[in-house]
Amino acid sequence: MLLTGATGFIGAQLLHDLLGLRDVRVFCLIRSASAPEAVRRVQANLRHHGLWDESLVPRIVPVVGDLSQPGLGLPPEVLDGLAQTLDTLVHSGALVNLLNDYEAHRAVNVAGTVELLRLASRGRPKSLHHLSTLSVFPESARARAAGKIPEDAEPSEASLPTDGYSQSKWVAERLLSQGRSRGIPVTLYRLGEVMPHSGKGTPNPRGLADVLLQACLRLGLSFESSIRLDYTPVDHVSRFVVEVLRSNSARGGCFHVLQPESISFDDILATFARRGLGLRKVPYAEFWQALTERVARYPTEKGLASLVALLPVPLGAGDDPGDRRAEDALAALFTDATRHYALERTTQALNDMALRWPPVDARVLGARAEHHLAALRRGLAGQPSPRAARRARSAAAR
Repeated sequence: MLLTGATGFIGAQLLHDLLGLRDVRVFCLIRSASAPEAVRRVQANLRHHGLWDESLVPRIVPVVGDLSQPGLGLPPEVLDGLAQTLDTLVHSGALVNLLNDYEAHRAVNVAGTVELLRLASRGRPKSLHHLSTLSVFPESARARAAGKIPEDAEPSEASLPTDGYSQSKWVAERLLSQGRSRGIPVTLYRLGEVMPHSGKGTPNPRGLADVLLQACLRLGLSFESSIRLDYTPVDHVSRFVVEVLRSNSARGGCFHVLQPESISFDDILATFARRGLGLRKVPYAEFWQALTERVARYPTEKGLASLVALLPVPLGAGDDPGDRRAEDALAALFTDATRHYALERTTQALNDMALRWPPVDARVLGARAEHHLAALRRGLAGQPSPRAARRARSAAAR
């Protein structure tokens, strides 16, 4: 099988789990200068996520190419060979930048999907498993829906997403629907923001929730909020995809891959507090001011500048209605997908495969807290505030 996105957050877990299948070789499409460098990139990513195993090497086949290029950037003879060899394509590769427009995402997310559809239609019959996003249905689509959006719903021109990433995935889904109508076996998995590994706690460093959490830890501050999140760990997502891939009866159509119960952002912060990383709670306006001052002081600090660009600007201070409006806008930035998206097909597939979503409990949230605590100890979480650093040292001594 071919996997795209093996050097990404979800791709690392997918590669690990796919290699757990018996007698499977995984061809990994990697943008790289050479095959040895491609293997090193994959290995480094698996190590970062605590997933590396030396015994995996013989079954990882590097394919030096580029999703954004015609023919996946491959020589014709290599593309022909893959067309005759592969029976499964798993497309998790994507460009994700919530600040960039559609054009910036088009080459990778749209043209890359077209190239995979072309590959799926050539040579040996192939199934295509495509990781998409729930954000192909923007707030306007959720408002129009009579109840929760079903899994077989298709994105509509009446409700276009507003950000470039979601627009590109919207277009990709339309193209995949056309491919399915022409006989290509396409399975879609719509994801929310995928959360850290349930056991290792390793987060997606580009995930919006984690960037906000990093900001809180670095500032030593939190704020009153009504943020609720669907919380589906990456290993749960990957296991579902791999099990569907193995199951002929479950393939095809679309799944909303979501843990059915949401949690509050305060639940996450409370777990950190229990491990000695309590944060001083302030009005949102004060938090926002501290964040902008930190970005001005450390302009290269990973993720924080983009967070400032995404967060709503408070119009007032403290209990001022303007501040509360900003807090409401902030809560809207984080969608509790469990309120808006139906899960019947996913639930049925889980039952058919004798699986269930493990609970998001103190163990899962604790793993995330321990990962961040270890990063603070090592100094890998940027420049923590003196208060946060003192608490990390104190917690480490307990």
